[in-house]
Amino acid sequence: MYLIVLLLPFINAFFLGFCGRLIGTIGSGVLSTICMGSSTLIALLLAYEILVNDAVVHIELYKWVESEILITHVGLLYDTLSVTMLLVISSISTLVHIYSTSYMSDDPHVPRFLCYLSLFTFLMMVLVTSDNYLQLFIGWEGVGVCSYLLVAFWTTRIQANKAAIKAIVVNRVGDVGVILGMILIYKTIGSLDFSALEAGFVKPPILDNGARLDPWAPWAPIGILLLIGCIGKSAQLGLHTWLPDAMEGTDSNGSRAPQHKWTAGVFLMIRSFPLFEKAPLALLIITIFGALTAFFAATVGLVQNDLKKVIAYSTCSQLGYMVLIIGIEGSHNVGLFHLFNHAFFKALLFLSAGAVVHSTNYDEQDMRKMGGLIHSIPFTYTMMLIGSFSIMGLPYLTGFYSKDLILELTYSGRNMGVPYFISEQGHHLESLEGSIGSQGGDKRPWGGAEGSGPAPLAPPLIALWPESEPSRGSAFAFWLGTFAAFLTAFYSIRLVYITFIISPNSSKESLISSHINIVDKRVLTVLSLLCFGAIFFGYLFQDILIGDIEHPIVPPFIKVLPTLAGVFGMSLSLLLYWGFDSIGPLFILPIYSFLGGAWQFNHTINKLIAIPFFNFGHWGTYKTLDRGWLELFGPQGAGYLGTRVSQAISNLQSGVISRYALVLLSFTIIFLSLWG
Repeated sequence: MYLIVLLLPFINAFFLGFCGRLIGTIGSGVLSTICMGSSTLIALLLAYEILVNDAVVHIELYKWVESEILITHVGLLYDTLSVTMLLVISSISTLVHIYSTSYMSDDPHVPRFLCYLSLFTFLMMVLVTSDNYLQLFIGWEGVGVCSYLLVAFWTTRIQANKAAIKAIVVNRVGDVGVILGMILIYKTIGSLDFSALEAGFVKPPILDNGARLDPWAPWAPIGILLLIGCIGKSAQLGLHTWLPDAMEGTDSNGSRAPQHKWTAGVFLMIRSFPLFEKAPLALLIITIFGALTAFFAATVGLVQNDLKKVIAYSTCSQLGYMVLIIGIEGSHNVGLFHLFNHAFFKALLFLSAGAVVHSTNYDEQDMRKMGGLIHSIPFTYTMMLIGSFSIMGLPYLTGFYSKDLILELTYSGRNMGVPYFISEQGHHLESLEGSIGSQGGDKRPWGGAEGSGPAPLAPPLIALWPESEPSRGSAFAFWLGTFAAFLTAFYSIRLVYITFIISPNSSKESLISSHINIVDKRVLTVLSLLCFGAIFFGYLFQDILIGDIEHPIVPPFIKVLPTLAGVFGMSLSLLLYWGFDSIGPLFILPIYSFLGGAWQFNHTINKLIAIPFFNFGHWGTYKTLDRGWLELFGPQGAGYLGTRVSQAISNLQSGVISRYALVLLSFTIIFLSLWG
């Protein structure tokens, strides 16, 4: 059972890849539904065994790498984290497979698409069930390659090809961070197995006064390197630019498939949390990055007019919430809970958006050219509205249970203060600078009397972080996250209002087929199941996924502030768009342009990084080094020198007898003079 749940998507991908044309579109859809549906049922059985019974299953299949410096097994680890991810991956992937058979019914390449999608699902399952970093990295790279294939599925779309190349290039930055982090982990603890993280020697000891011993030097770089991997894979601020382009340049169905890839970075950080516990600096950076990402993506989503781009930036913002709560010590399970909830209401939004785009004759994506669709596709409108309410975190919907808890824990979060230092003998030192000064003077808390000769070297210092001080980073993240919740409500209602409620902005011919796609029972079933998840799963799974994390005691105003922010954002959006055709005139034009250009990140990165590196690569390494010095002193130079020497030698073979006689006579004279 533990192996079959992984093998079924691989078997499906194998048969569709080699026999897809033989079984056709209908056969591919049936085979995919059977395989993926069976995998989901097995995942449900595993969820009952692992989640309900609180069990952990570790299976070692065989030795993979065995050498003097590294021993690694191929194994499977099933715990709360991996089974939760497995349940999300299998269920959402199954629904996307079913949805695709209807959405792409007229496409002749359905078997190839389903093959890519099944292979993506298999590699994502490999990633989340791995028991070591090396095996995880195989799934990590595999989902990157498969997402490239899915984004660039329609190879005739230039924008899709550009988006796919951009995605895989930007993700390489994060991959470098993961590789360096793995190397540093192995150098530090001597193993890449996750079991080593839970063995106990990674857990920092606690002193009687509540302070925590932490030789933080190796752990902070590890945390920062793994965070870089998460920033690349989960589209956090700085390396987020690939995600909106991937959404805009592709079909909604094809872009929905790699959604689990975005959560791979969050999964890596939750899995590595025992390492982050030893690096308070890394936790603080994680919190700040998550809050900034949530705020940044929400501000950009305010002014987007492309339907898929709005949802893409909302995804980026919600990923920021997940990363934010991981930085609050002891609350990483809440990040997993929000990941679980987000998968269902975001899938509902994506697939509903696909139905909207597909319902128009021209596959229009610009919301400004829609309007009035509530009368044509009322079921899709209802699904989109429920998904928007859930992502806003309105009470008693799925998003409410995790989003509000994230902000409450962030508000009450405690972070490590400024560290002070002690020696291994327990002598208190106010700061590292103070300890160095004591070592250079006559104060010798670690032994030695004044005037007794050179001061002995100071023993290794141990940093301590007092746990009683509130975190300024947590307060900053809370207010930024709350404001992002207000912005989320604003742009979510803006999307629904412009797309469905306002007067139609397109001709009747473009909307005449608006209900052709939605009457398909497969689409109705998929959206209905996702709607159920967007309403009830937060309540049903909160106790299982949160674990022993208790709701913090916060002031009543803070308790209701996220909900009030969402209601205020929704009301303000309706008020503004009820009286104005566009929010553009309400903004100062530079601010509107700044947000519309996504804070000019693409322009800045191109100007400061991409173009200089390209010029250096072309004129520096290629023209000057490769085609210049290396060619001059390498193959080209050797060839030129050989040609000139051979030409000089060939000139001696002139065929003139007098020249031959002269050379013979000259060497005869030289010989006689030397030996005479």
